[in-house]
Amino acid sequence: MENQIKLEFVTAINYLGLDEDDCHVVIDEIEYGTWEEFNQAIYEFEKPHFKNVREKLGLVLELIQSSEQVQYTYPPRTKHEMNGGIKIATRRGARLHEIELFNLYFRFRSHLAGDGIALMYKSPSSQKERIILLPDNTEQRYETEKRYYLDEARDLVFKGHMKSDDQNNLIENLRMLNLHERCAQSLEHEFGHVLNVREFESLNFRPNDEAQIYKWFLESGYMFNIDKRIPLFDKDSAAVKLHILKEALVEDYRISLNMSSERGKFILPNKFCFSGDFQNPDLLEEGVDLMKRMLNNQITSQTRRPASSSDFDSIIAYKQVVARRKKQDWVAGSQSLTEDIIRRDLEELEQSAIKQAAVSRI
Repeated sequence: MENQIKLEFVTAINYLGLDEDDCHVVIDEIEYGTWEEFNQAIYEFEKPHFKNVREKLGLVLELIQSSEQVQYTYPPRTKHEMNGGIKIATRRGARLHEIELFNLYFRFRSHLAGDGIALMYKSPSSQKERIILLPDNTEQRYETEKRYYLDEARDLVFKGHMKSDDQNNLIENLRMLNLHERCAQSLEHEFGHVLNVREFESLNFRPNDEAQIYKWFLESGYMFNIDKRIPLFDKDSAAVKLHILKEALVEDYRISLNMSSERGKFILPNKFCFSGDFQNPDLLEEGVDLMKRMLNNQITSQTRRPASSSDFDSIIAYKQVVARRKKQDWVAGSQSLTEDIIRRDLEELEQSAIKQAAVSRI
């Protein structure tokens, strides 16, 4: 039924062996009806016997405040897709049992970016880490991704910027995509955000400590790696650089899970770094190695330590990156960041933090 406030949630993930058949996933669902019926039912759900429903009701209230914020543009993901994706991601090492996992039947646009294909955020009320799958035509998405990435590869081979062997390797990787695999890629990406947020917390970085986060990427060497993998990275504002760095980092985490469990297959390219990685695969390996060092404490940790980050649309990212590359016929591997650019970025972030602090005191 259309325009329903409906969600599914994972109540158990039991992984007993080495493959998907040894993973048992329990998925329940709650349907509140229309937004109007949802609002009318809020007081009824306060009764003690609605405890489980009330907890999930709190999730919806944290995400959206009015019907105008709800979007029904895309078809909801099925339990079949979600179940298969969870099993693959869990087998590869994404510790999804540590977080709360939901599948919403609607997208939304509020203080959180719920209009993408997935979202990770930390509940301000419960402090729980949550991954939310959002509606998407998954099969159409991965077919479009395959076509776009192969188009870019053909163009790069024609220009002499990509080897034909690397093009063939890309074709083999993209053949692995299917409904469950593409869902797993989103889950692995979002769990990368979970680990990244945990690392920031362990370093006592607050969300508005953007200058410190920028220095973390700089001092690790990851920023210079990304500069060589993304066209015109030096031209971006400091805020855009930070967005790209966070997204690229968790994409490299996702790729590392794939490569470790699938004999070196990356399966789906890094959504921001694909053009540079096609031209120079060594840059991808360097990025993955740097990411492992940066998130090592969280990757190896088995403790649950309970920010928000959405899975930026891969199709939009593809178009932006290709437009940049063609603008200057960019070639991967060249360093464009200078000390002056870094200094200006840090000044921009520090001034932004001062302004935010001033606004919060008003």
